[in-house]
Amino acid sequence: MQVCVIGAGVAGALLSWRLAQLPEVERVLLAPGPATPADATAVSGGAVRAFEISAEQRSLAIESMAELVSDPRMRDWAGFVECGSVYLPADPAPLPVAMAEIEAGLPGSAALLDAAELTRRGWAGLDSSVVGLLEAQAGYLSPQRLRQSVLADLVPRAGVELLPDGAVTELQANSFSLAGERYHFDRVVLAAGAWTGQLLREHGYDATGLRTKRIQYTVHQASGALSTTFVDDLTDLFGKPTPDGVLLGLPTAAWDVPPAGGEPDLELSRTAAAVAERRFPGLRLRSAARPVTAVDCYAADGLLSLRPVSGTDDRLFTFTGGTGSAAKTVLAASRRAANQLVESCRNRLEPQPTLIGRSAQPS
Repeated sequence: MQVCVIGAGVAGALLSWRLAQLPEVERVLLAPGPATPADATAVSGGAVRAFEISAEQRSLAIESMAELVSDPRMRDWAGFVECGSVYLPADPAPLPVAMAEIEAGLPGSAALLDAAELTRRGWAGLDSSVVGLLEAQAGYLSPQRLRQSVLADLVPRAGVELLPDGAVTELQANSFSLAGERYHFDRVVLAAGAWTGQLLREHGYDATGLRTKRIQYTVHQASGALSTTFVDDLTDLFGKPTPDGVLLGLPTAAWDVPPAGGEPDLELSRTAAAVAERRFPGLRLRSAARPVTAVDCYAADGLLSLRPVSGTDDRLFTFTGGTGSAAKTVLAASRRAANQLVESCRNRLEPQPTLIGRSAQPS
């Protein structure tokens, strides 16, 4: 089996790395795509935890956290900082089931905090019925560092070829052109993040269910900041500690924007700061950096997962759609996707793989 992955963000890099370690995979081509100054991997805040509202998303997050905390090399590659996480769900109903699942995968990591304990830890304005989930083994990593570490290990491997940067053209179910050369393979995976839907549409494929959305946050110099990452579904505020302050953000409403992004929403940044100061009275925000923005690909189910593209006979797939938070699930999702690709070839009972590489004849 010979596979090409288009897109070298953290998702594409890890999928290629997983594939290169499977005995069924003979060759892996990785096409980074056009060079961009700041993709979603480069600017991601990288918060990681096991809890998610969705059971399927939670399964991926638990599996990813279990690998991260048990693998010293992966922790080093990712620059993982274990600082804990607090999550305030709008509806606490999923917490008992989630707690049991997290305990099975990460024993001793999770605990419930009532409103009084949250107040003692610096939260304010909480109704007495509010319950938070504390995860001791959570924290944050650097998706950019993880991508670079994975690529450094991947590229020298036998059977792996890193193609030059550039725009992919003439995309078909088992081939594409890049810089005037034609490449053929058994399976191609679009892991191009915000560019995935655009690539599909440009080449006549169905991109239904994939949308772009701008993500944004601001890093503030601050004192009195929380020591954990946090998500507050009651206000939509999210954040994490930084070496000299705090990262703060609110979800944007900027859907279906161009993949290259655009100007940040300064008012949204100011609103996030105001919400944070009300929620955490001990927080003292000082100077703020210019808001950081990027665009990512969102799928209807919110999952980073492998999806076959309609009309390609299971030869063309996408690997994206993680709603701007793929850092929490990418370790498990990339492993599952690699195995799914191998299974797709096995089920077809193909007699032999297509030769991979540059065409002898022009297309």
